[in-house]
Amino acid sequence: MPPSRDQPNILRGPGDYDVTTRIHNDSYPEINPRQFNLSGKAVFITGGSRGLGRSMVLSFVKAGVSKIAVGARSNLDGLEKEIKANCANPPEFLPIKLDVTDEASVAAAAAEVEKNFGKLNVLINNAGVLGKYGLIADSDPDVWWQTLNVNVRGPYLVTRAFLPLLLKAGTDEEKYIVNVCSVGAHLTNPRLSAYQVAKNGLLKFTTLTNAEYSPQGVTAFAIHPGNIPTDIMGGPSAIPPHHKHVFVETPELSGDSVVYLVSKRREWLGGRYINCTWDLPELMSKEVEIVREDKLKNKFDYELGVEAECN
Repeated sequence: MPPSRDQPNILRGPGDYDVTTRIHNDSYPEINPRQFNLSGKAVFITGGSRGLGRSMVLSFVKAGVSKIAVGARSNLDGLEKEIKANCANPPEFLPIKLDVTDEASVAAAAAEVEKNFGKLNVLINNAGVLGKYGLIADSDPDVWWQTLNVNVRGPYLVTRAFLPLLLKAGTDEEKYIVNVCSVGAHLTNPRLSAYQVAKNGLLKFTTLTNAEYSPQGVTAFAIHPGNIPTDIMGGPSAIPPHHKHVFVETPELSGDSVVYLVSKRREWLGGRYINCTWDLPELMSKEVEIVREDKLKNKFDYELGVEAECN
C-alpha cells in the first residue's frame, strides 16, 4: 500500500506524487482543523451531503467557521445533526436544495446565501460524477455529455452566481474558490474519457477564474482530494480489483487539507493544482521555488515543445 506519513514517497509515479518527499493517506496533526480559527468566515460547499463534501463540511465546523451553507440534491437533515454533534457552538447552518446543472436552481441558491450570510469567503465546487466506463464508440452520447454537464458546466454556473458574494467580502478577508478536480485531469485512462476530459477542463477553468478575479482578491485553485472509494464510484465494491490498491485515502484527508489551505491568505496558490496526498507543510516551504518557476500548472513548455503534465 502507499507509504504512510512517516515514510518517504517511494511508491507513486512521477509528475504528481513526487512533489513532496512524503505523502499521506489520512489526515495528520499538522492539518488538524481544530488548530485553526475560521470564526467570522462564511463557506458554501456543493455536493455536501455525503462523501468528500460531508467531510469538508465537518472539517470547517471543527475549525470554528461561523456560517456554512451546503448545496445538495439529497436531504441534509442527517448532516445538520452531525454538525451539532461535532461542535459545542455550531455555526449557522444553511441547507439548500441544489442541482448544479440547473441555472435557476443555482441562482436561487446564491440568492438564499446572500439573504442569510450577506457575503462569502470560501466557495467549494465539490459536486461531481464519474460517468460510465466504456470505449468511446460504445458510449451513450447523453451519458457522456452529462458527465461534462455536471463536472464543468456545474462549477461554471456556481462560480458565476457566487462570485458577487465573494467580492462582497472585505479587502482584508480571504476569498477562495476551491475546485475539486482529480489526478485524472493528467492521466490517460482508457474507458473513462468523459470524466478525464471534464476534469482537465475544470482545471483550465480554475486557471482562467484566477486570472480574471485575482486582481479583485479572489484566489482560485484546484485540488485532487486523493483516491477515495466514495459513492461517486459506487462504493468500495465497485472498484475494479486492479485499482483497489490505489483507492486507500480517507475523506478526512481532503476535508482537513482544504481547511489548512484556506486558513490564511495564500494568493500564490492561485491557478495551481494541489494534490491533497502531498505533505502540505512541506509544500508551503516550497512557495518561492513554485512561484519562481511557475510550477503546479498545466501549461505548454515552449522551449521543449512538449505539454507538461504537472511540473
